[in-house]
Formats: sequence, structure tokens, C-alpha cells
Amino acid sequence: MTIAKAMSKAMAVFDKAKPEGSIRVVELWECSGRGKQVTDADIRVSYAINGDYTESDKTPFVVRVRECDGKITAEVID
Repeated sequence: MTIAKAMSKAMAVFDKAKPEGSIRVVELWECSGRGKQVTDADIRVSYAINGDYTESDKTPFVVRVRECDGKITAEVID
């Protein structure tokens, strides 16, 4: 998968879990792969609630996205 696809999957997980916050920044923390293709990526989604980042700073929202055998999975990690 591409990094853009991984970020899109991470944002979809965020939208499902925290609908009251709005995404402000999506950061690629680390990934594995070759060239423009990655097999796994840890992505942090920073968000604001009514323009305030306090909750995002206290409780980082990190999603691990993996591709194995053509199937892409994405889940929140602690």
C-alpha cells in the first residue's frame, strides 16, 4: 500500500472512534516497506475539539495500519 492509502485508513479509524473531534494533523511516525510501498505504518492523528488540542496532547491517537496477503487492517494502538 502507499503511505497515502495508510493515512487514509488511519483517518477512517479516527472518524469512526472520535466523531466529535476534527482532524488537524496526520503524522507518519514510522513505517516498513520498500520504495513507495509500505507493509506497516504507525500514524498519529492530532485532533481539535472546538479548536482545542488539549485532549489530543493528553491522549495521542495512534493507528497501526498493516498490509498482509493483499488485506489492509487498521487498529488503534495504546
